Amino acid sequence: MPTPDASEVPDAPDLPDVAIEIPPQAEYVALVRHVVGATARMGGLSPDSVENAKLVASEACTNAVTMSARAGLTEAVGVRADLEGDRLHIEIEDRGYFPVMEATGPEADPDSLDFSFERGLSLPLIQGLVDDFELSPREGGGSVVRMTIVGTPPEEAQG
Repeated sequence: MPTPDASEVPDAPDLPDVAIEIPPQAEYVALVRHVVGATARMGGLSPDSVENAKLVASEACTNAVTMSARAGLTEAVGVRADLEGDRLHIEIEDRGYFPVMEATGPEADPDSLDFSFERGLSLPLIQGLVDDFELSPREGGGSVVRMTIVGTPPEEAQG
């Protein structure tokens, strides 16, 4: 007897195309990069969009792994990727502490902000490569990064 998919089960949750959890260890970031890249390719996104998806997923995942490890936490980092038409939604969640980037005075020049890794150097990079970005606190502690890439079909990207 075949197993019904979520659309055939009454009151089934809306399941993402990909949902994995990884330990907060750097060696698992490459796995996330490959899984997100494969999901983007399955969705028919252009090669540039696939590369952007892989890069932002690895940057966000590296942040999550690093902040979790620095806090001495062993709880898994959650990764979800979901295709919706020409859109790839990526979500990375952790239980680590991610400091908020702030100017150090009322007249601080954005170019003089402390952009060390802990202060979010990768966040401006991520924001420049995605069409939608949200960083929010996670219920129970930690953070959730939500990103959306609107893909260009390969035939239009070459045009």
